[in-house]
Amino acid sequence: MLTATEKRFIKYWEDQRQGGKIKYYLLYIITGSFVATLVLSFLTLMVGIDLPDNLVLIAIGSFSIVTISTVLSWWYNEKRFKKIIQREIKEGMSRDELEN
Repeated sequence: MLTATEKRFIKYWEDQRQGGKIKYYLLYIITGSFVATLVLSFLTLMVGIDLPDNLVLIAIGSFSIVTISTVLSWWYNEKRFKKIIQREIKEGMSRDELEN
């Protein structure tokens, strides 16, 4: 039996994976890198580090961090999705066997 959290996750993940892995990667890597670059730039300015010297490093670091987290996020969510679906299939098969 699916819990409310699992139902929400399945609905969310089916929507996310609808366009495929490449579209998911492109969307989250591009937008995430942009946002992370802005945040890290702001933080370096607050700390007092000179921005023009470090802007390229910040952009490369942001891209790397966001890319790794996006790939891991897809892998983890896909694994969780498949685990829930397989569990439900097994439970359904065992219920069918008990009914017959």
